Amino acid sequence: MTKDKGIRLRGIIACIAATSTMTVTLGLTWPLLAIVLERQGVPVWLNGLSASTQMLAILAVAPLGPRLIGWLGTVRVMALGIVGMAAALLLLPVFPNVWAWFPIRFLLGLAAELVFTGGDIWINQLARDSTRGRLIGIYGTFLHAGFGVGPATIAIVGSDNWTALYLGVIVVALGLIPLVWSKGAAPPVEGKLRARIFHFLRIAPTLMIAALIFGLIDSTVLALLPVYGVQKGLGAEEAALLLTMFVFGSVSGQIPIGWLADHMDKRALLAWCVLVAMISIGALPFVIGNVAATWVTMVFMGLTAGSFYVIAMAMIGVRFKGADLVSINASFVFLWGLGDVIGPFIGGAAIDTFGPDGMPAVGVCVCTLFLALVLFRRRQDAISN
Repeated sequence: MTKDKGIRLRGIIACIAATSTMTVTLGLTWPLLAIVLERQGVPVWLNGLSASTQMLAILAVAPLGPRLIGWLGTVRVMALGIVGMAAALLLLPVFPNVWAWFPIRFLLGLAAELVFTGGDIWINQLARDSTRGRLIGIYGTFLHAGFGVGPATIAIVGSDNWTALYLGVIVVALGLIPLVWSKGAAPPVEGKLRARIFHFLRIAPTLMIAALIFGLIDSTVLALLPVYGVQKGLGAEEAALLLTMFVFGSVSGQIPIGWLADHMDKRALLAWCVLVAMISIGALPFVIGNVAATWVTMVFMGLTAGSFYVIAMAMIGVRFKGADLVSINASFVFLWGLGDVIGPFIGGAAIDTFGPDGMPAVGVCVCTLFLALVLFRRRQDAISN
């Protein structure tokens, strides 16, 4: 192995290991803190508002991310984020009060966003065009799997004390080790660094809307799918398995979709994934009574909806370099965060207004509009070429 290859491999491992601490943190705090607040008798609406504070922090920090990276460098920004996440986690049990947790959870979301933005930029810098999709698929697999570590930890050690949270602090702190080990493996970024969300919406609408739709579907499913299952007559355990199947599909699909993105037209692949996601979401009300059919539907939904992130990230890395890569990544994350914030509100409103099947109906409408955009942009590219 040449020196350059060794440095690149070290950077890839360090980036994936450090960034995964962010998803472990979110996967742990969302269910654990919700359980704690529920036991304290906190109203459901206030419990949900507390959770959304973490995502609102993403909207606040995403536009500032490029400037921080230009000032401190990618590795230092990610290290700052990891320290911030560990500090916020340690503060939670010190002030076990819903109102005190608002600023703490905002800090937690802000710190997590620094790690996420830095990781997305770093992995795209290290990726080569010929294998970009596969590398981002591997990266996405670890990130998605990180979300499952938190609930698994709670299941093993319980939620009656803060043991799970302290274990989370240890995992997060360990994320500093690969960053120290990666010295010199993060390429520098030159040029004017700033988020230009409306600029990129104008020149790359498909990529930006892909982030928004991914965040919207992902957060809605994670927040409301068990509720949907219960309202459709499933037991609590059966409803929870719907979410398990969705996450399984999302995790297992990252690398295969990434491989496909390296071997076929990325915009065509995105269109096919949107189409299958739309069909899967639309089929849900009709298969919900059949266990096998429901599980297959949920796996395909997770696989294809989760692919929006991988394909869009691969397209970003091919098209943008240097300062533009940093800027569009920040804009991409902002719109993903926006989708995460508004998704549960839209899905909840649809259920309240039209009944449980209102949620998949809205999902089908959203995917239909997005598919029309993808096909329109692909046709425009064909005409211009």
